[in-house]
Amino acid sequence: MAIIRANARTLLNVSTGSNILEMLSSPCNGSQVTVPSGTYTMGDVTAVQSLTTSFADIPSSSINYTPPSGTTKVIYRYYMQVAYAPGTPLGFVNTKFFLDGTEVTDARRVFYAQYLTGSYYFDYTINCNASSANTSHGDITSWTSAKIMKLQAQEYNSSNQGRLHNPISWDGSTDTSMIIPPILTIISLKDS
Repeated sequence: MAIIRANARTLLNVSTGSNILEMLSSPCNGSQVTVPSGTYTMGDVTAVQSLTTSFADIPSSSINYTPPSGTTKVIYRYYMQVAYAPGTPLGFVNTKFFLDGTEVTDARRVFYAQYLTGSYYFDYTINCNASSANTSHGDITSWTSAKIMKLQAQEYNSSNQGRLHNPISWDGSTDTSMIIPPILTIISLKDS
């Protein structure tokens, strides 16, 4: 069994024959992660992000990533806390995923509930060696230089609002200021 140490926070055990080339993962608290493809600085979430009816970047979801040579698929994962806005018990969060400035429309997601609060886990796999490019699927024919991956989010309307990085309820009371840093994970795979 080979052991790849990405940094002090990330230890990845890779069995012989594994198709994982690289994995980086960290809370979005401004820390740096060093892996074979380079050093990446995570976003630093220090405040609640209140959504509007217009799509806006989720800053900590953005990473300018170059996968290692031989990568055929890249898995993008982003975990965050979401909640309804105070005074509007219907919570609503729409998300869009972008690869190098182009929306991957197959990756659109909706999270909606009365008194919405919970963990929102976004996961999408990009095919890096497709026979032809397909924007809606996120298929590209090669990936040899840095590309930005990121999420955008919006709420539905004034009666269906959403907030990011805050649980709103904690330990039996309302807490609108607690920050739960999201976690960003990138996994590069090769065909076995």
